[in-house]
Amino acid sequence: MSRKQLGCLPRVLLSKGRLFSAYSSASSVCLLDEQSFDRNQTLGTEIDDRSCRERLNPCIGRNRSLFPLVARVFHSLNWDTAREISFMKAAEKHGLSHSMYVFAFIINIFVSVGLRGEANSLLREIVCYLKNVNLDAFGLLDALVELSGSTGTLSVVSQELIKVFTEFSMLVHAMDVFLWAKKMGLELSIFSCNFLLKHSVKRNEAALVTSLFDEMKNCGPTPNVYTYTILMDFYCGKDMGRATEILEEMERNDVHPNAVTYSTYIRGLCIAGETELAWDFLRDLRDRELPLNSHCYNAVIHGFCCKGSLYEAVMVLEEMRSCGLLPDVHSYSILIHGFFKNGNVRKGLSLFDEMVTSGIRPNLVTYSSLLDGLCKRGQMESALYLFQRLSGFGFKYDQTFYNILIDGYCKHGDLAGAHRLIQEMIGHDLVPDVFNHTSLICSYCKNRCLKMALELFKDMLANGVLPNVVTCTVIVDGYCMEGLVLEAFKLMDEMLEQGIIPNLFTYNVIINRLCKERKSEWAMEIFESMVKRGLVPDVVIYSTLINGFVNELNLEEAFKLYARMSKDGITPNIITYTNLINGLCNYGRMREALNLFEEMIRKGLVPDKIAYTTIIAGFCRTGDIKKALNLFNQMVQSGLLPDVVTYTCLVDGYCKSRRMDNAVVLFDDMEKKEAAPNLVTYTALIAGFRNTGDWSKAFKVYEKMLEKGIEPDAVTYTALGLHLQQDEKG
Repeated sequence: MSRKQLGCLPRVLLSKGRLFSAYSSASSVCLLDEQSFDRNQTLGTEIDDRSCRERLNPCIGRNRSLFPLVARVFHSLNWDTAREISFMKAAEKHGLSHSMYVFAFIINIFVSVGLRGEANSLLREIVCYLKNVNLDAFGLLDALVELSGSTGTLSVVSQELIKVFTEFSMLVHAMDVFLWAKKMGLELSIFSCNFLLKHSVKRNEAALVTSLFDEMKNCGPTPNVYTYTILMDFYCGKDMGRATEILEEMERNDVHPNAVTYSTYIRGLCIAGETELAWDFLRDLRDRELPLNSHCYNAVIHGFCCKGSLYEAVMVLEEMRSCGLLPDVHSYSILIHGFFKNGNVRKGLSLFDEMVTSGIRPNLVTYSSLLDGLCKRGQMESALYLFQRLSGFGFKYDQTFYNILIDGYCKHGDLAGAHRLIQEMIGHDLVPDVFNHTSLICSYCKNRCLKMALELFKDMLANGVLPNVVTCTVIVDGYCMEGLVLEAFKLMDEMLEQGIIPNLFTYNVIINRLCKERKSEWAMEIFESMVKRGLVPDVVIYSTLINGFVNELNLEEAFKLYARMSKDGITPNIITYTNLINGLCNYGRMREALNLFEEMIRKGLVPDKIAYTTIIAGFCRTGDIKKALNLFNQMVQSGLLPDVVTYTCLVDGYCKSRRMDNAVVLFDDMEKKEAAPNLVTYTALIAGFRNTGDWSKAFKVYEKMLEKGIEPDAVTYTALGLHLQQDEKG
């Protein structure tokens, strides 16, 4: 770098025997004493550039009172000396310009002798002050450049300034310093550039990330494995195509990915739902003996657990062990959580025992998963026993553990147990939070104790615990369960006044209740109000409304909603299609119902037991037993076991078609398939025999029903004609 590039630096710093390289020279030190700064004094050789002298003199001529501090720092190189006055106090007492000049001088002194930490601390202090008083901190660079004694010093100062700006989240300022340094031809370390890149990724500053990476490739420093890994982390889960390109670019540039790079890429594939691809990639890396770590395997284990492929996840754990990588606490915790979440508590506990036996100490996440799994399974005594032993394992009773246990007691209706834990929690100086209150309120509402729920809600507010949208939605649901829709609306208005915005769940609770009360038109008004508030209805709300209109036999509105959801990009699910098929079946429009059923299959949805039963029942009602039986067989071939409702539809269909032999065969098959006939099935068979005039068989079925402990109802008696006999006797 030339002198012109650096600007008009003081001659002291540009002389052949630089001040910083000769800091032990007494003749150099005296130049820094207060009495040595004379505007008319010559500093050894003439400064030829007049403009440079004019730039320097105003800074030292107006206010010279901090220069003795510079001299003392120069003499001692002592941090405590430099801290005799803070920058904020210096700026307030001696002015910003003079203080900036002096502190920049001290920063350069520290940098020149390798005390980068001290220089960094001073830079942080200055930047913090300038940021707080809302002044442009980039002007600090001018003072640092003016007093820099060499390109090496200036390079280090630039790197420290990049780091400080980055730590203060002033990423644009940091990027400006980077670009300025490259323009000046300064060499910057890869560490400072990676530091800026990493923080830009954390803040999701896509433009800065792209710009910095491109500048590094074009002007240096050359990206290394850490640079590429940071960039990989930015794109993983967002743009796996770009992440793959980065991996390929590393290979082209002979930059060898490390285990962190690979684990980041594998994690990205799993986040994108490509767990099988991630597993294949991992095994390929293993076969090529490329660097791997436990994080690579843990990412795949987590990916399989998220997809519910738990035994594939166990296989990954086993293969991890066979490759010489020991599973860690995270490997086991992920698996334990996965099995508990899936309801397989036995396997989760088995893995926990295996983990402990292997000498791996469970962490907070492991025990939280264990507690949560036991609570969800209803094994509250085991959960409480484990909870009470946690202190012996070195864990403090914290909010997380109490929340899990209290919620477990609430969900299983043991409110007394939940309240005992609340009191114990308070005894441990923990304050019940909104989560605890919401769990209790939800349990009260579920048990139809709305009055108790509302009292707790009032206590919650009185104690300064602010409800959230979940709490309010639970209360709204409680009102709706009791048929108090107007009170539910009133609470929603109060929510809005308190800044609690009702979400889709809140609206769905109201809409569902109105539909159950056959007030779908009113529910539709609520739907439109929700849309106006900017909420986007999901498939659940659409399906709820469609079902409401179907139940009111308003197929026109139901199909309008179906068309609207498709137009809005909301994909119908099994429930949506089943509701519409049910509506068509109720009207006997079986051809349209079958078309919709087949459309559902073409779109990749697999019909469930309810969908099959709905359309089978429709064909049975219209007398098309052949088509109903075909669908029944299709249902069985798809792996679905028909239940008592499905069988009863066919039995009733055969009976109405007077095909009693087929009805009896199907009836007997029900008992073999563990789908025991219920009251409706027996009544259908009795009515069938009555209609064919076979009264003896009708009464035999009736007697068999009584033997099974099934009590007849009015419909059964009607089928047997018993009410007629009673009328005749009367």
